[in-house]
Amino acid sequence: MLDKAKCGRLGAEDFHIAVKAVSEGRVSPRDLYTALHVVGLAGSPTQAEVVRKYLDMPSDPMLSRLALQILCDYWGMSSDVLPEIHRFLTGVGWDIDGDVREVAISVAGRHLREERGPRSLAQALVRIAEDEGELDFVRESAVRALAGALGESLLDVSSPAVRVRIPSAQAVDVLTRARKRYAVR
Repeated sequence: MLDKAKCGRLGAEDFHIAVKAVSEGRVSPRDLYTALHVVGLAGSPTQAEVVRKYLDMPSDPMLSRLALQILCDYWGMSSDVLPEIHRFLTGVGWDIDGDVREVAISVAGRHLREERGPRSLAQALVRIAEDEGELDFVRESAVRALAGALGESLLDVSSPAVRVRIPSAQAVDVLTRARKRYAVR
């Protein structure tokens, strides 16, 4: 079913099965993740409420991560879930591995680029990038998100595989420009 959804060949009957599985949640965690992914790929914002209920899943952060990706990346609904994005940027205790936070950082940068605000997202990203108590890769992710918000499209900035060392000249430049554009003190 997932392969068909990825190729755009999912039939209506299979789609309805996936929506029902996600709505009812009466399937194994693995099947639920797959069904949610199918709904994300083959669905639309009309299924947002079904997906939205998975944003807060302490028992399975990967479902929350996927729900955030679907709503924001697949369906372009980041404006509708700004409170959740802020909460995940700050960090939630049950996201032990930071999977949901990682997506929230990325989503925040894209939202800033596309919507030009709110300033509070930029402030949160700058705080993360400057917090020496954060893991380096988290700080670097925040710098990449800010660079994307500023319109950077360089591979070395956008790719998590290439590190944007803090405090490299590149990272300092991104943070300086982000503080200026978004009036972050």
